[in-house]
This record gives sequence, C-alpha cells and structure tokens, in this order.
Amino acid sequence: MRFLGPRSISSLLKTALDVVYYGLYAIIFIFVLAAICVLVVPNIAAEVVRQMNINTALSAGSQAAMFVAVALSLTGYLMIMHWTRQVFQTLAEGDVFHPDNTRRLRWIGFGLGGLEVFGYVVRLFAEGIFQLHFEPVYGLRAVTTWFSVLVVFVLAEVFKEGARLRREADLTI
Repeated sequence: MRFLGPRSISSLLKTALDVVYYGLYAIIFIFVLAAICVLVVPNIAAEVVRQMNINTALSAGSQAAMFVAVALSLTGYLMIMHWTRQVFQTLAEGDVFHPDNTRRLRWIGFGLGGLEVFGYVVRLFAEGIFQLHFEPVYGLRAVTTWFSVLVVFVLAEVFKEGARLRREADLTI
C-alpha cells in the first residue's frame, strides 16, 4: 500500500477532499438562500422560531444574520479545504516537499485559528444581543482546537525544512 503518488492513499484522500469541498459550496448556497427566504417571506421566520422552540423572539433580520454568520463560517472552512486540497494534490503527485506547501499549511493554521476566534465573537454577540445561551467554549474542545492549530504551524516548518533540504540536494552533484 502506497501513501504517496498516483493511486495511493493520498490521492484517495484528495478525492474525498474534493467531494467535501464541493459539498461545502452547496451547503453555503443553502444557508445564503435560507437567509434570503427568511427576509423575503416573513412567515418563514415565525415558523422557524416556533419549530426550534426558542424562548427569545428572533426577527427575520436576526435569523438572516445568523444564517449569514453560519455561511461565513462555512466559507472559512471552504478556504481551509481549498488549501488542504492543494497540499494533497502535491502529495498525490509524489512531490511531498513542494515549496508552496509551507505557505499553504501556514494559511490552514491561520484559517483554523481565525475560525475559532470568529466562533468566540459570534457566540458572545448572539448571547449579548439575542439572549441565546450556549455551552461554554472552554475545556477539552478549546485545548484540542488550539493544539491542532499549533501542530499545523509545526508541520509548516517541517515542510519548509524539507523543501530547503530538497533544494540543497538538487544543487549537489
């Protein structure tokens, strides 16, 4: 079983990432469409509140803002998925230490960290403005998220060093 190159596990993962990538496009489209529907047809907003058993009365604009916030969050995941697909494309081609993978991994790290901060801000905003209550964001979930961000940055440095060693090996006679 091969891990790199054509017809390997990395190419299989690249295919799976392609499916998720285009699926995210569809889900983002659905959330944007839902925001538009809630704004255009006010009765939908009232029905959504009734179906979700929310104690706070949310207006159509508030619901649309929530749908747009989810769509923005998913757009962040879409960008991370794009960079991850590019990394796996180089792995599927057998080019592990491609020089661009360092930049891509750094952007993945910034994206993961940015999404976590965006989640904190949206949570505070929703709790303060709409009086909604969420579970606390501390604990094991927060630790594993920030640990993952740090691991991605460490991997970026490993790929940078691998690309440097490859350049040196190419210059060696």
